[in-house]
Amino acid sequence: MIRILVLGVGGNVSQGIVKALRKTGLDIHITGACVSPVSAGLYMCDEAYLSPYAKEERFMSWLVEICNRQKIDMILTGVEENIREIVRQKQYLESRAGAVFAASSYEQLKIGQDKLLTARWLKENGRHYPAWCDAGDTGGIEELVRKAGFPLLAKPRRGKGSHGIYVLHDEKELKRLGRLENYVLEEYVGSSDHEYTVGCYCSKNGALMDVIIMRRRLKNGTTVWAEVVENEAIRREAEKICKAFGPKGPLNLQMRLNGEGEAVCFEMNVRFSGTTAMRANFGFCDVEAMVREYILGEPIENCFHVVPGEAYRYDEELYLPPGTTGRMEGNI
Repeated sequence: MIRILVLGVGGNVSQGIVKALRKTGLDIHITGACVSPVSAGLYMCDEAYLSPYAKEERFMSWLVEICNRQKIDMILTGVEENIREIVRQKQYLESRAGAVFAASSYEQLKIGQDKLLTARWLKENGRHYPAWCDAGDTGGIEELVRKAGFPLLAKPRRGKGSHGIYVLHDEKELKRLGRLENYVLEEYVGSSDHEYTVGCYCSKNGALMDVIIMRRRLKNGTTVWAEVVENEAIRREAEKICKAFGPKGPLNLQMRLNGEGEAVCFEMNVRFSGTTAMRANFGFCDVEAMVREYILGEPIENCFHVVPGEAYRYDEELYLPPGTTGRMEGNI
């Protein structure tokens, strides 16, 4: 039996990881963890614990203790704060617990988790990118308006989903927004009708295994409908980004097509995606690939056979015996 700890199961990315693990057909025991007992993801797992936040001093010692207690083989998570902290202290984890945590480097995580650094990296590496500037750069804003015009997007540099994003249609709205701290202004590329989430997976030796392209619709920053499509411009751009960036494991790209039909990347998530479960159902089994590669030492080519289809995300309920949440509060 493979024993896997999935952190942050209160979020849809980690919940998608749990669903993808269930789909593998492997003999896997899933231990879930979340900061709050009021999290449906906890009750999707074989057993579960409350965890500290990654920013808390005790997080890593808690993680080591849980890994040793549960004899964890691998740690997975979709929470960026968790990924960043574990990568930062990976030597501490490896010296005290036998669990595997596979991820890209700390510097790569910093690029992906900061939209300003992402835009700079895309430009420096010769890839298509939206025109941009730091929202605190008055001269840069004037140049961006001259170059790209309106509308513009104002985005938090380290934001998640669509939280804190503003669409600015003219100078009046730009001035009304005022001076924003830790924001980036970007050219508004293409149309929301042609927005794509692109999944990539690179093996431990750096080989790009496959790419899955899904046209999508969003609600509150979350994909609620996705269709597997093929687009040569998007595929080529994704392949070039992966070659230059060199991720270890998953890299999730958000793209739109500009007026010239070019694929423009505006976000790089150096982690599994919120559409992980959807992708697994369409033959892009990146979670399974990571388990087979890093734990079982098996070839992973058979984890990638993408088929066409559509997926809808909808709300559903989870029914539990009385007192279940209360008992979880003591499970730390």
